[in-house]
Amino acid sequence: MARQLRIEYMGAYYHVLNRGIERRAIFRDEADYTRFLELCSQLKMRYGVVILCYCLMPNHYHLFLRTSLANLHKYMQELNGQYAQFFNHNRRRIGPLFQGRYKAILVQNDAYALDIARYIHLNPVKARLVRSPEKYKWSSYSEYLGLLGSDMVETALILGQFGGSIREKARLMGRFTLDGLDDGYEPAEKAKGGVIVGESRFLEWLKREKLPRRKNIEFSRLKELQKPGQDVKESMMARISGLTEDGRLAKKLLVYGLKRSTPMTLTEIAKMTGMASMYGVSQTIRRLGIARKTDRQLDATMSKLERVCRAGQ
Repeated sequence: MARQLRIEYMGAYYHVLNRGIERRAIFRDEADYTRFLELCSQLKMRYGVVILCYCLMPNHYHLFLRTSLANLHKYMQELNGQYAQFFNHNRRRIGPLFQGRYKAILVQNDAYALDIARYIHLNPVKARLVRSPEKYKWSSYSEYLGLLGSDMVETALILGQFGGSIREKARLMGRFTLDGLDDGYEPAEKAKGGVIVGESRFLEWLKREKLPRRKNIEFSRLKELQKPGQDVKESMMARISGLTEDGRLAKKLLVYGLKRSTPMTLTEIAKMTGMASMYGVSQTIRRLGIARKTDRQLDATMSKLERVCRAGQ
């Protein structure tokens, strides 16, 4: 099997994740979680890495990073290596701790930072470890709400996308995060070729400026890096037209379909669909998610739209 394509450059953003071998626990007690975070913080200074947010789950972790240098692999190699040594030594075990190389999804920039941060911070809730994200001790969510002070996480980039005072930004961040409980966002579904989240201009720039010119078997994974058609709205509406004759529902399904199956940001979807703001998009998706739990017909309609979008029909 070909290795995941790695693209590294100065100022790049990455959603990094890795899990334990055979999905076994990689964090078993407080000392494990604490040591991993200590390593994250120590090594970020050495390699010029900015940690935007994180969440450590019992058998895997998520990091959202920005690299000042083109050196993500060096940071991750030392982080995973040192932590595996610590874990194995404390438990007198040998052998690999992680299932393989870490997965690094290259993210265009702060345009997608909100979605990534929300997804990462909601992991413990969706896994039913806690009822609300601020109750989970091993994520950066409390730092964004101002409940915990730390110099490990840089919150300004993401909070800067909200207006008002620091307290108001934290409140809006919290509301935006909770709105994602029912949106079904999955970074892997958004990632083109399994490794890149971004708009067509970003993808074209990467192919032109950052991808090696020599042929490589990994390039086959980037077949999806084609500029999407300008008729994305019309294409989605055509898929929806056969599912419902209710105009109001059709508009909601348009918002949902664009969010689930295109790399468009919330702001772009709001502009395309005539909604007032990204909050309107977020609320629409959340309400649909809640409603489908008790409305079998709506659930069947949304499920069919999801299948059609996945099949590219």
